[in-house]
Amino acid sequence: GASSLAPHPATAPLGEFIRADDEGEKDDAEEKEKGDEEDKNDKEDKGDQAKQEKAKFGHRPKSLNSVPVTNATLEKMPKKSKGSSSAIKIDEDGKINTYYLPGATVVDNGKSVEYRPPYRFYLMKTDTTDYSKEENFYKPIFPGKTFSVDMDFRGQNGPSCGCNINFYLVDMPVGFPGKDHDYYCDAQCFPDMGCCHEFDMNEGNENVQQITDHACTGHYSQDSSWKCNKWGDPEVKITPPEFGKGSGNTIDGTKKFTFSQRFDVHGNGLTVTTTISQGGKTLKKTMNSNGEMQNMLEKLQQGMAFVTGYWTAPDMNWMDGESCGSGTEHCSEEPAYISNWRITSNGSPVPNPSPDPSPSPSPSPSPGPSPNDVEMTCGWCSSGSCGSCSEEIGWCSESEDHCKQCGAKSKWCPKSQVTAKGTQKQEQQEEQAELQAEKKED
Repeated sequence: GASSLAPHPATAPLGEFIRADDEGEKDDAEEKEKGDEEDKNDKEDKGDQAKQEKAKFGHRPKSLNSVPVTNATLEKMPKKSKGSSSAIKIDEDGKINTYYLPGATVVDNGKSVEYRPPYRFYLMKTDTTDYSKEENFYKPIFPGKTFSVDMDFRGQNGPSCGCNINFYLVDMPVGFPGKDHDYYCDAQCFPDMGCCHEFDMNEGNENVQQITDHACTGHYSQDSSWKCNKWGDPEVKITPPEFGKGSGNTIDGTKKFTFSQRFDVHGNGLTVTTTISQGGKTLKKTMNSNGEMQNMLEKLQQGMAFVTGYWTAPDMNWMDGESCGSGTEHCSEEPAYISNWRITSNGSPVPNPSPDPSPSPSPSPSPGPSPNDVEMTCGWCSSGSCGSCSEEIGWCSESEDHCKQCGAKSKWCPKSQVTAKGTQKQEQQEEQAELQAEKKED
């Protein structure tokens, strides 16, 4: 019976103490192992939960619901979706250049684009829908640059759940027309369409803003058949309480905001920093470099086609599910506006948008020398007449007929009356002077 009793400390042999210590350490080790296992299980549960959430909302669209503007679709477009002018003004380091979004509704003297579903547009050097030729596209080289626009979804009833307003880059045109006859490609590799690199600079609505890199390395663990990363890596998603509907968010998606995206190159690495600002409040999100970003950098340095549009889907939950849930969605199809397009070299100040008041009546210019005796060019004239104009470049300046198609403020002027490089600041000063003159007249 005594052998069943624990030895008294005063009389217990040394070996009993050692065995007792060993058993205590063993118990501690087992307890620690148990705790580690619980932590591991907890992490796995959270990981599974995250996977379930992503599975619930879906990963990416199952089909491309946007329609390109071709000669065929241009004839079928309703009047409210077809603008009288497709000439878009882009401020590039202070110089106002004219490009085209064929079929788009460009308003505000070339400064704003009105978006309505289901169309997508391509940024072109001339007003053409021939998308088979690479030389027809204007492909900005974004590494080392910052792209900025003002976005306006206009109120609580603006584009929300199920709506996708976007601008992105793809490596088109491909070598065949595809089902939409526009030589299109993207990283989703849809049937009868091209498969290529895609960088989603921005897609979203009043609830969310999302930026996604879709490189094409051909090596993806998610699916060995993928040529491109359909899910994207990295991905930046900005949702409530940072961005969303209402004043309770840092950025209220129902009100106008500025979206700016900076591309920085560090050796072979690419960093993309997105800044969203509104009324003194600012959000900044950085997409750091990895292998996928390095792969994308090669294409960005070569230049990619700029695509922009507005499409809808009942299963847009992959993008806006955090705010809109996992059920069927119904886009309001209300218009959206993107204005004051700027591309600035990094290290230079990003020009602020300036007001664009209606030009006050101005006297016709005094008769001057015949155009045959004077070198003429196309000027972007804030006053609506020659004088203090910034020079247009490219297609607009090739002829007077071209110039007339470049916007209400584009005038065929003597080159002596056109500055080689107008600046936003100069235009703003001129417009402020016009405003003061109008007030005096009133």
